[in-house]
Amino acid sequence: MRTLLASLLLAAIAVTATGCPMGCGAFQGEGDKVYARGGDQMILCANGTYAIDVAGKTLEGFYTEKTATSYVGTDGASGAHAFDLAIGSDGTATSSELGAGAWTALELNQTALDHADTRCQDVATRSWYAGR
Repeated sequence: MRTLLASLLLAAIAVTATGCPMGCGAFQGEGDKVYARGGDQMILCANGTYAIDVAGKTLEGFYTEKTATSYVGTDGASGAHAFDLAIGSDGTATSSELGAGAWTALELNQTALDHADTRCQDVATRSWYAGR
């Protein structure tokens, strides 16, 4: 009986601590970089894709690192240049193509990164991603 009660207590603690009622599964999202600016969000995914919600639109595609502090984004569907992104010494990111104002890097816990990574996994299902 004690074993059963201990198991139930551990399960309740796990659900409360992770925020995942059925468990989040294996941790995903390590290496993803998440930024926010007001109501906008940008995820630079570890798989080389990005998902950006800005000005009521969703942008998706590929990005490459030009230097340790700069990236270039390419629209997934068209292959056109989408943005240049510069990372400042304070960790904020700026891009004239993505609008005025700096993007703030978010420090997310494993659960939040797991949730953000669902966007990255979704981008990888696009037809233009095939063969990448």
